[in-house]
Amino acid sequence: MTTGKPTRSHWTSLAASAIAACSLECHARPVPPDAAAPQQLTLATDVTNASPKEPGMEELYLGVTLNRVDTHKLGHFYRAHDALYTDAATLHALGLSWPGDHQAHGLVALVSLPGLEIHYDAANQRLSLTAPIELLGGPSALIGYIPPPPPRLDPAARAPGLLFNYDLYAQGGDGYRAISGWNELRLFGLGPGVWRTSSVVNATHSNIAGDDRQFIRLDTSWELDFPSSMVSVVVGDSTNGALDWTRATRFGGIRVSRDFNLQPYRVTVPLASFAGEATLPSTVDMFINGIRQSEQNVLPGRFQIDSAPVLNGAGQAQVVVTDITGQSRVVNFSLYNNPSMLQAGLSDWSFEAGKVRLDYGLKSFSYAADAMGTGTYRYGLSNFLTLEAHAEVTRDLSMGGGSFMLRMGPAGGVLSASYAMSQHAGDNGYQHGLGYEWEGVLLNVRLSTLRNDAAFADVASLAGTGLPRRVDQAFFGLNLGRGQLGTSYLRQDQAGGIRARYASLSWSQTTSRYGNFSLSFSHDLGGGTGSTAYVYWSLPLGDRRQVWSGAQHQTAGNTLTAGATQSIPGDSDGWGWRVQGAAGDQATDQAEVGQLTRFGEWRAGVQAWRGDGRSDTTAYVDVNGGVLLMLGSVFPMRRVDDSFALVTTDGIAGVPVMLENRFVGNTNDKGQLLVTELNAWQNNDVKIDPLVLPAEIEVGRVQLSVVPPTDSGVLARFPMRRTTPVMLALRAPDGQWVAPGTEARLESNGAPAVEVVVGYEGKVYLQDPPAGARLMVPLASGQCSIVLPDPLPGSGWLDLGELPCR
Repeated sequence: MTTGKPTRSHWTSLAASAIAACSLECHARPVPPDAAAPQQLTLATDVTNASPKEPGMEELYLGVTLNRVDTHKLGHFYRAHDALYTDAATLHALGLSWPGDHQAHGLVALVSLPGLEIHYDAANQRLSLTAPIELLGGPSALIGYIPPPPPRLDPAARAPGLLFNYDLYAQGGDGYRAISGWNELRLFGLGPGVWRTSSVVNATHSNIAGDDRQFIRLDTSWELDFPSSMVSVVVGDSTNGALDWTRATRFGGIRVSRDFNLQPYRVTVPLASFAGEATLPSTVDMFINGIRQSEQNVLPGRFQIDSAPVLNGAGQAQVVVTDITGQSRVVNFSLYNNPSMLQAGLSDWSFEAGKVRLDYGLKSFSYAADAMGTGTYRYGLSNFLTLEAHAEVTRDLSMGGGSFMLRMGPAGGVLSASYAMSQHAGDNGYQHGLGYEWEGVLLNVRLSTLRNDAAFADVASLAGTGLPRRVDQAFFGLNLGRGQLGTSYLRQDQAGGIRARYASLSWSQTTSRYGNFSLSFSHDLGGGTGSTAYVYWSLPLGDRRQVWSGAQHQTAGNTLTAGATQSIPGDSDGWGWRVQGAAGDQATDQAEVGQLTRFGEWRAGVQAWRGDGRSDTTAYVDVNGGVLLMLGSVFPMRRVDDSFALVTTDGIAGVPVMLENRFVGNTNDKGQLLVTELNAWQNNDVKIDPLVLPAEIEVGRVQLSVVPPTDSGVLARFPMRRTTPVMLALRAPDGQWVAPGTEARLESNGAPAVEVVVGYEGKVYLQDPPAGARLMVPLASGQCSIVLPDPLPGSGWLDLGELPCR
């Protein structure tokens, strides 16, 4: 320990001034080394409660560095016989702890702390401490993943609108014609929530059956979302919440549920976590399957890093800790993630009440006579265990049960089990299930069984939907390096002794040069449909084109198929086509062409089938799209399955618009463009390109983060206006240019004066000057002025040339 003999009176006065200037607040953690220096040093402890010094001790107030991190605190110490002393409170405030420290009384000698290295700089009155990790107190610092705040809706973007989606399909063949149409109507922005209703229309003509026409209502509902609490309320037609061992049921009534889609950036599954420690300031990098996921700076002490999971199944994590001296240590460990599990403390739930929907798709208003209620609840008891419960009740029926999902360590997969009981018409029934899942790089395993007795019933079974008595499933997948090999088994037993059992084997391989290959074989173990074998090959040709060929063997015969296709673009205008030829016992030839435009999508084709000595040729056409009524205008558009935005540029036409840096179109002659394929409750980056606009267009902003509600449209306004920029050059009365930097003043009747600065060669730039305004110019010899023309000669950018100032 380096010692010195400072002048006591000097440091006593310094301490007094420091005490007067500094706050007495106690901070328990050091400040990061790159943090800005505070305006005032903070005392490590309140001097009014300091332990009394012993006779002959020198009183010191020292700046303290702990493990090379400046604490930005003054520590109150005593020095005697080349040793430093302080009380336990000061050491705690500096971030140190040791066994039995809470029972310590009086002064503590720093040399008594095991492993503590002490360096006292008397000249600069600094104390440098280097402590082992055992002496660094305080809880582990939590760093890494922080849930982002949910996106906020802009009230100014709200606008009422009416959207009509449609899908029309017509076909005709020898002796029959048919046309069917699906449609959906949405009303949004007019009051809270969004209204929806959908229906289908069918019309058929057959030489045998005659004519038939139908109109069937499908769903009608009103939905209100609460994104801050992730709660959704649906009134009308909906489906109840379900688990792996329960069944979803359509009903009419009310549903209140947790909806994680209202905060899509929030991670609900357990995070990838690593706990470690650092003696010196360090940088911690976390890699998952070789890809860096986070980089964090940590202070000396214990820390825990949470990283958002980026994989499903098993993976390998690597943490590299590098301290400020450049020394690194590497820690490797295994991870396992299942997207169905919940973080510790997170819950998911759904509660419904209403009447079961009957004959869906066949009748418009068919509901059960008795009301029903259902509830589903899931809770993350820990990052390794998720509990689930489900209950259903209606007249003469009650059913309830529970289940769990257990992640068996970082490399053990997920085990699940369920048990349920029901009571119906006085009979008690039981259902139990067991499952296991492992998904890794080389091996995938999924095993499950769900069985019940003849007395078990649920709400769906009362509506006429048969409940399987036994369902067994098994799947094994293996990565061979040269392709993926998979085998599966399925058994399903229905009431009345009906049993189905299937086994299959498949192999697939993707190559960059020779295309994609796949082989599959399936066999009906019950002997009903026999065996099926299929061989398939495809080769991408670029520009959305590919060719393929396949051969199929089944009990009905053998078929050889070959074809080529160019797919329709997914999000931009373009054409697509498909041709297919086949030979064999069951053959289908097909030719199709289609196009995607900003008004919708259409496909038309001809299909010829032949087999069993018969043949049939069918022509068909399919058209889908949408029509939007918003801001008093009608917009033909593509079919919208989620949300959208109406971009407006205040009447400026021809403005390029981009969505997530992809060009989507130019504004029309009204300065409007409809942008579809927006994600609800997410930040959708919408931009314009101002570089193509004339110079007289003033742009208020070029980028917007658009957040639309569910199934709704919003207004994305980019403020613009046409201006009249005027450039002129001023000559003084003596014929010389007005000196640069001269501050002139533009005056107009009824408007406040505007200050302008003269540039080189007398140049003056005026933005939207009033016609006939007077420009007053101060000179060394006095003042001169010019009067702008009235009216101004033209619009847009104007260059008035040289004007004499008189």
